Amino acid sequence: MTSSHLSQKREALVCVIRAFNGQNFPESVDSILNELDREGYYDTCYHSVQHKHAIQRALVMAALGSSGENDSENTPLSKYAGIALERTEPSSPPLAVLGCACNGCEPSHICVPDLCQNCVTKPCVAACRFDAIHNAGKKSVINVQCCKKCRACLRGCPYGAISETVVPCEHVCPVDAISKDERGRAVIDFDKCIRCGKCMAACPFEAIQVRSQVIDVLKAIKAKKKVIALVAPALFGQFRCTAGQLHTAMKKIGFSFVYEVAIGAESTSFHEAKDLKEKLGKGEKFMTTSCCAAYNNLVSKHISEMRPFVSTAGTPLFYTAEYVRREHPDSVLIFISPCLAKYEEAFANENVGYILNFGEIDALFEAFAIVAGECAEEKFAYDSARETREFSLSGGVSRAVQSVLDGNGTKVEFATINGLDRETVKDLKRFAKAGECDRGTVLEVMSCQGGCVGGGLTCCPVAAATRQVKKYGDDGTSLSDKKERGS
Repeated sequence: MTSSHLSQKREALVCVIRAFNGQNFPESVDSILNELDREGYYDTCYHSVQHKHAIQRALVMAALGSSGENDSENTPLSKYAGIALERTEPSSPPLAVLGCACNGCEPSHICVPDLCQNCVTKPCVAACRFDAIHNAGKKSVINVQCCKKCRACLRGCPYGAISETVVPCEHVCPVDAISKDERGRAVIDFDKCIRCGKCMAACPFEAIQVRSQVIDVLKAIKAKKKVIALVAPALFGQFRCTAGQLHTAMKKIGFSFVYEVAIGAESTSFHEAKDLKEKLGKGEKFMTTSCCAAYNNLVSKHISEMRPFVSTAGTPLFYTAEYVRREHPDSVLIFISPCLAKYEEAFANENVGYILNFGEIDALFEAFAIVAGECAEEKFAYDSARETREFSLSGGVSRAVQSVLDGNGTKVEFATINGLDRETVKDLKRFAKAGECDRGTVLEVMSCQGGCVGGGLTCCPVAAATRQVKKYGDDGTSLSDKKERGS
């Protein structure tokens, strides 16, 4: 049975992990391409056998933590495996564009296909303010040099005959951080990029990839270091198993201890509630949450005027890493993340060593032949709160903060931004400029639709993950019954 390019990313990761666990890692990596192409076929989505092999090579390099930007196909993959073995710090920036996989899409444009009915009144021409559309006999035609892509003609056409072709990665980027080079390939401006990961999820060619840190983590485990996993709440919606079984499965990989980041979310909830009361006491009219790393990057890079309105509370990762570092000062802390933006946060946190994403955990389970649903149950040492287990869901942070506020009689109006895009970025800029939010007193901002369960580095559909996280949350103790943990 043949596998598509969409499955080869995971297959490349599994092969690299198995090679590391075997003998002669660098030499074994050189044979991975043969393993990926063991059936000697190429699918119709590839231009040629050479094109397919180039993409497979790039995926293996990403799994090794290399970007491949200056790669020569004459360089053996064993050299990159050697670099991974010698590396002492995680690769940065975490994103890499696989030039060989990028489709070099046509620039986005609005066009009039043959569906045009050649209306007598020409409503599309009347709608255009830039004189970019005119009648050419049998149908309307758009002058791309004059077109401003305002979409007025799309809205004006009574038949819906006018269409817009978009470049997926550019189209979903909320901050216009993606452009094209002279060859038409995607280029990321990392000074603008907020690491939301939307481009990576949107690209149908999987040309944008994470430079994996899986070898860095496996090296630490192999060196008998105390390697501790800090798992984001969204992870409990990814696999068909209980939380206790997932705990056991993670330890089978080689982690000495596994902690829920939901315990740090308790501290975040208390701090945000306290911060809100202080801000309202000073006469400020609203506050936004501070949990989403992509949103924090957005404020830092693009909406500096929003800073006074963002909670000063640390993220759940911040408090969890701080707590675990006190408990295990000689450990290597690994954050298990659904989110690309957390890489940026982890790089800046001296307590966090490396990051693995959910897809990499899935690949590790496959490579180690671990079936989480068949593992024995092992409870976590600390029973996290129900509300903080649901931090990964849109509205979850609001519910947690509200639970804390209810305990002292404070009533406020909560609102959510469920996914960042160009329109919600405009809204945020408007709120910051006005100094108030017309939706509520507390604005929860989540970069991904559905919350962290919809992150670009997850491996389970949002709806299914949401149901499982809610089920896990229902088993927890209410945050209103807990006291603030020391931080």
